[in-house]
Amino acid sequence: MSLEFDQRDRESITRDLRDRDEEVRRLAVERVDALPVEDAIRYLIECLGDSSWRVRKTSIERLVSRSETADVANALVDALGDGENTGRRNAAVDALIHFREKAVPALLAECSSSDIDVRKLVADALAGIADSRAREPLQEMLDDPDSNVRASAADALGAIGGDGVPEALIRKAADSGEDQLVRFSAIHALNALEFPIRASELGTVLQDPILGHACLALLGRTEGDEEGIAILLKALGSGSRSSREASIRSLLRIVGQIGPEQNDSLIARIRAAALVNDLVVASAVERLPEADLSMKLILIQFLGIVATPSAVMPILLAGRDEALSGSALSTLESLGDVAEEIIDAEWSELDADARRDACLFFGGIDGERSAARLLSSLEHPSSDVRSTAARSIGRRGLASGLAPLVVQLAAAAAEDDFEAEEELAAITDGLIALAAPGPKTGTAVTARAIELLTACLDRAAESVRIAVATVIGRIGRPEDSQIVSFLMKDASSSVRRASLEALARLEPGTAAEPLRLALADESPMVRIAAARALGASESVEVVDDLRRLADDEDSGVRAAAVRSVVFRFSQSSTDRSWGEMLQVIDAALADEPPVALAAIEALCEVGGIAAERAVGILERPEPELVRAAIRCIGLHSDSDGLEALFPLIGHPDWSVRAEAIQTIADRRLIRGVPSILRRLDVEQDDFVRDVTLSALKRLEGEVG
Repeated sequence: MSLEFDQRDRESITRDLRDRDEEVRRLAVERVDALPVEDAIRYLIECLGDSSWRVRKTSIERLVSRSETADVANALVDALGDGENTGRRNAAVDALIHFREKAVPALLAECSSSDIDVRKLVADALAGIADSRAREPLQEMLDDPDSNVRASAADALGAIGGDGVPEALIRKAADSGEDQLVRFSAIHALNALEFPIRASELGTVLQDPILGHACLALLGRTEGDEEGIAILLKALGSGSRSSREASIRSLLRIVGQIGPEQNDSLIARIRAAALVNDLVVASAVERLPEADLSMKLILIQFLGIVATPSAVMPILLAGRDEALSGSALSTLESLGDVAEEIIDAEWSELDADARRDACLFFGGIDGERSAARLLSSLEHPSSDVRSTAARSIGRRGLASGLAPLVVQLAAAAAEDDFEAEEELAAITDGLIALAAPGPKTGTAVTARAIELLTACLDRAAESVRIAVATVIGRIGRPEDSQIVSFLMKDASSSVRRASLEALARLEPGTAAEPLRLALADESPMVRIAAARALGASESVEVVDDLRRLADDEDSGVRAAAVRSVVFRFSQSSTDRSWGEMLQVIDAALADEPPVALAAIEALCEVGGIAAERAVGILERPEPELVRAAIRCIGLHSDSDGLEALFPLIGHPDWSVRAEAIQTIADRRLIRGVPSILRRLDVEQDDFVRDVTLSALKRLEGEVG
């Protein structure tokens, strides 16, 4: 399908393709389909050499989306021979790769081209496509007269793999008479294939001063290759950093593959080989701060295996990187007493960040030194340190920390800033973890926690009362319901809400009288909490309560009630239940935006009647509601029902237009193409244009 264009349109396109403004040229590329096929392809190929990357990118996209597959592929392959414009040749390779398997026949036809550059670029494109049909031609190209072509063929075979490929690459890698670049490409390809190779198969290349370190990455994939392990252990002491790091990678790979008994033996050998040469550990420690992320992870694991005290502090400091914190923490925990002793000895030299991370580590071990440091850290000047210490005390079940945590709860409540809120949350988490009955803490600790928390309620700050209600609710002892019921009469609405949530946990699935009394609470947020709790109740008594809340004066309460009504009634199969639910939903859909949005989102979960109810929302003026209705219709409507979205392609709000077009494309509704094409001709918003072009590309693929 396409729009009609006249001669004036075509002249405008060809003129704009040569405009000085790159955006004018890019938009002309998007409209190039108006030209005759041959001219359109020719202009798009020319634009691959444009000085603007945006024009080149758009040209690639338009070429790939065309239906004249063979013609476009042949034109792109011809562009590989353009020695005058390197940019066009590289862009042609990118386009061929995007063409995937459709470009393979045209590329294979040029594997024996007389142009060396074409042969190399053909191999590069085949590497990006990785189609198995190219396997044999590329193996033949391993014997090409040009070394660059042979190297590219080796790289491509590493992307494709298959029968005979590893063996051919091994022969090239081990051939001492072959060009170094080709041998390196063969080694790189073998590593990409993760093919198991024994050291004996690599011949003298392992002794090559340039290629030997690259071969170390190939070892360690074949079970029982004792020669390979010996070579890797020896390479740990190499004067070349790349060789040391390659051997570390391979040795750790072996450690991860073999059984426990062999593992212990190999770890002992790695440790011995590393400790016999001071350079090994020293260079790993020195390299840790500056290595890339992948290598840092490897070095942390390696230093953990070596288990040398000198690695403890570097590992602790490396854990400041969020991406490394988990690995650093588990490694320190594996070092146990050694790490605890070193960090304790260095404590006075640690800054706040290091002490925070140390407290995190202390939460996973058992030791007197670490316990003392955690307790003292509750009084550290840094809120981060105090918060981490509080959570770690709870994590390790440190009963001696119970009273200090309660004391610190009151201290944190005396502050009034964001950090204090974070600390209160951390102390609450720590108390919950510590007081909940479990393998580390018995019922006596739980009882003592409730006693201390209850005792601190007298004249306590609001935040303390909230924390107490939260902790009691999370501990989950039904006998503590009376304390929670008392807190539900608190003057603070925040405390009443926390108490209500706690009661719902203590007496799940019920409609306890204090919970039902909360329906008349003066605070909307308490009534919202009540609506949520009642929605989870299994009692039939809550039905009328929820319906009353759905008529509450506060829109937030009505929204929460609607969600609970849908959840509660959708579990029932009776006609009466469904009828009552639909009455609530229909009223909500005509309500204020927050309530209507809650109804739509709830409908999406129900399905069935969702689509027909959501159609009525499409006429509302609020874009967020219309978008939600579009998503609901996209999820649950049939193809005929989706036609209700067609008028929205021209909606005044850009976000609605984009949502409608995207939904039509997601559902593969071909009938929407004419409307989308007409919109493209007048669309001014760049984001919507991008969405439209992407949708048309997908839908045109369906037509093809």
